[in-house]
Amino acid sequence: MNVTLRGRTRQILEGMVAEGYANTMSEAIRLAILNFGEDHIEEKLVEEKLDRIDKEIKEGKRKVLSEKQALGRYAKYVK
Repeated sequence: MNVTLRGRTRQILEGMVAEGYANTMSEAIRLAILNFGEDHIEEKLVEEKLDRIDKEIKEGKRKVLSEKQALGRYAKYVK
């Protein structure tokens, strides 16, 4: 596969090579794709975790504290 890169995209890849993050522009592209994939997977896992927490709260399996309860003795310092 051949890809032609111009402008900012090319500058970023050249910078990755110049700074030693990758040895070649092809390697820099592979790293960028892997990083994108990891970020996407992490985002999905966070969404799933938050959905589970919301479900547990609705089912009464998880207690939710008010702001005052969470702050405890420090609540008096918050305006």
